[in-house]
This record gives sequence, structure tokens and C-alpha cells, in this order.
Amino acid sequence: MFLEKIGRNDACHCGSGKKYKKCCMEKDRRSGGPRRHVEPSQEEKLAMLNAPSSLDELTARIGQMKWDQNSYRELAEELFPQLFHDYEYNEPEKLFYLYNALIIWNGFCRKEAPKFRKAGGFKAALDQLCTKALDIPATQNELAAKHDVAATTLAKCSTQLQQFMGQLGQAG
Repeated sequence: MFLEKIGRNDACHCGSGKKYKKCCMEKDRRSGGPRRHVEPSQEEKLAMLNAPSSLDELTARIGQMKWDQNSYRELAEELFPQLFHDYEYNEPEKLFYLYNALIIWNGFCRKEAPKFRKAGGFKAALDQLCTKALDIPATQNELAAKHDVAATTLAKCSTQLQQFMGQLGQAG
């Protein structure tokens, strides 16, 4: 991924639907310059489209991915099979969402190098991402309890993931 300048005539990064020059450009200039967004590499774009068709394939893909720290890979190896079973990701469409959450986690780890003592905050945030994608009713407190973290920790980790995903969304 690389950082790319937002052009005057591009859609604004705030999500308003307006052109950048008619929306946040002046505010960004006053605050130190235009925001930049993250562009997924071609390899990452193709990976998102080529979802595995089984839990075994998903587990194999986790092992094939580049992980800068063992803790990031270990979180993926523990969480994604658990989510597969918790939410019955046996349908191709559901597995696509789970795999894309894995791609997001991998990209987030590689680009942001998150620091954590316990993996529960990011596990809960990724779980929340998956439940929202599939419209599975789950409260923040329920997910925090499931992963043995405080709701505030879940919220903090979720915000970090959402900000990273917002950068990805602006790239497309």
C-alpha cells in the first residue's frame, strides 16, 4: 500500500459525497495539509476477491500471510477459526466477509504495527466488524465480555480499525 494525495476533484475523505475542494480542503489546509489515504496493493486487492472456500483453506491462508510479529499471526490463528464456528461461516458469501476481515487485520498489522498486551481488544473489534457485516445482533458489551476485555478497550481498538478501513475506502 502507498499513501496518495487526495485531489481537489476527488470525493471528500469525510464521506459527505461532495468534492474535496467544496468540502474539507480549506479546513485541511489550515490544519497542516490534505489528508492522505492508503491504497491497497494489487496483490491485496486480488486477495480480497479470492476468498477461501473452507476453514482449512482459511487456516492455510493465515499461515501463508506475511506477519511482522508472531502475536499478530497468533491472534488470527485463534480468532478466525473461532468466528467461523461461532457464526457458521460455511456459506461462500459469509466466508468472503470473514476472509476480508482477515485481510484487513493483516493489512492493519503491517501498516500500523498495533501494540497490545492482550489480544482481546482487537479480537473483540474484529468480531464486531464481522457481526456488523452479517447483521448479527451483538452489543459492544456482549462482545467485550466474550473476549474478556472492557467495552472501552473494544471501542478504542474498533476505532483504530475503522480509521484504517476509512483510509482504504478513500483509496478506492
